[in-house]
Amino acid sequence: MKFRFKALQRMREPDELDSPTLLAAPRGWIALFVVMITMATALLWTFTGKIPITVDAPGLLTHPHGTAMIQSPFGGMVRTVLAKPADQVRQGQSVVRVEDTEGHSREITSPFGGRVVGLSVTDGQVVAPGSPVASVERVDDPKERLVAMVFVPATRTVGLGPGDQVDLNVSTSPAGAFGLLRGTVSSVSPYALTKEAVSGLVGGDLAAQRYLGKDAPRLVVVDLTPDPDTPSGFAWTSQSGPPNPLGTQVAVTATINVGRQTPFNLILGR
Repeated sequence: MKFRFKALQRMREPDELDSPTLLAAPRGWIALFVVMITMATALLWTFTGKIPITVDAPGLLTHPHGTAMIQSPFGGMVRTVLAKPADQVRQGQSVVRVEDTEGHSREITSPFGGRVVGLSVTDGQVVAPGSPVASVERVDDPKERLVAMVFVPATRTVGLGPGDQVDLNVSTSPAGAFGLLRGTVSSVSPYALTKEAVSGLVGGDLAAQRYLGKDAPRLVVVDLTPDPDTPSGFAWTSQSGPPNPLGTQVAVTATINVGRQTPFNLILGR
């Protein structure tokens, strides 16, 4: 009954029609304007903003001809391994001496010049014709440039072409300390590579496993951006990069910038 009495008392009071009514507090209006401005900015960015489109793929630093396997043209027992890893060999230089089934000593020579990066045989091992004996990084000219060979799954190469900018995370130079190595796409192979082709470029089936996945890869050759003011001789996202020159046969992870896209088109899948 107390509640009903108060309601009746309220009804007897005259209406305060001349008093202003506060619809919203100033803080409420400020919050509303902030929300509206944020929504308008987000809508504008959806149609006019640009999101970089990138492709990540593994690769390695090497010379343009890559690494090739030297195979034995005949069978027999390995008597002497004449080369060791990191040795420089000339075209026609002997790398392994083999004794064939008739007791004749025969030598396996390198068909090209370069640097030995791995051996597949040891003294006393029996090899068959066609067996790999050594892997050599081909260097036809001592002044040959250093490149990055990147193996991109064929399904992710749409829109990728010469001139695209590339950032390389070099395994021997942590990005957190030295930044990323800069480069530019030089060429893209027109067809996907077979397992044998990848093995021939990186020096064997074991090395090729890192670059093979469910999709056959295409070879993307990246030219490194020169910078004579850095110790490595190449440009980095940091000011000077690592304090030492770059070596070959070093694993990298490439981030290739293939263009930009508006968020609206990205939502629609265009």
